[in-house]
Amino acid sequence: MTVDLHLHTHHSDGSWSPAELVAAAIELRLSHIAITDHDTVAGIEEAKAAAGGRLEVIPGLEINTVWTGDGGEQDVHILGYFVDPRCSRLQALLEKQQQARLDLVGQTVSRLQEEGIAITLDCVRQHAGRGSIGRPHITQAIVAAGGAADVSEAYERFMVRGSPYYVRRRSVSPQEAIAAIRAAGGVASLAHPGAGEAVQKIILRLRDDGLGAVEAYHRRHSLATVRSYIRFANRNGLAVTGGSDCHGPFGGERASVGSIAVPLDVVSGLRALLGR
Repeated sequence: MTVDLHLHTHHSDGSWSPAELVAAAIELRLSHIAITDHDTVAGIEEAKAAAGGRLEVIPGLEINTVWTGDGGEQDVHILGYFVDPRCSRLQALLEKQQQARLDLVGQTVSRLQEEGIAITLDCVRQHAGRGSIGRPHITQAIVAAGGAADVSEAYERFMVRGSPYYVRRRSVSPQEAIAAIRAAGGVASLAHPGAGEAVQKIILRLRDDGLGAVEAYHRRHSLATVRSYIRFANRNGLAVTGGSDCHGPFGGERASVGSIAVPLDVVSGLRALLGR
């Protein structure tokens, strides 16, 4: 049996409800899934109720952080697994993250309006629905306002670093995210690291701050990259995690849930860390 420990719902930037996501996972005969919405734990209880014991729903989340070091900044996403969603320290951090998201959206909308793009904050909110508002919803609002042909063009023109419309989000640091996940009884893993020595140096520095794992299995990782991170984790005392990073059906693309083979022993590795 396989697992998928990186899944998003409409509580952040996914298109499926937690119940719809669970139904798809059951149909694929997955044994374990993790709900890892961005900066929120709102969908976990709904997913557990929908599962009804037919698979295990691991309570998780993905915290969007900003690494500051070596003279620059880098977006670093920290996954949390087996967290207690009610933990006051975790909730306080997520409230801070949600406010940072609102500030980013408000400032970006103002800059776009100054350039004559007929975008409004209400329109962005409508695209976000009940989810954690952010850049993906701004790009959808830009397209709706006629400012770009599609979300890819909107992202490349307006959302990337170096664009005059780019707004730096005042996110928490990776260290703060790791500390909150650990306070909530969970294990922290660095999401979709990609290839390169620079990110491995960040991982090792964060390991000293309590990072317990690295996401080796990911649909954008080549087989060589997966194997490289498994070796890297084994050498450096880290567990490995993995998942499809599914956001549901989107833009004509099929949902990617269960699209990569993540072995069951990944869950065992995380449980072993919890037992230490």
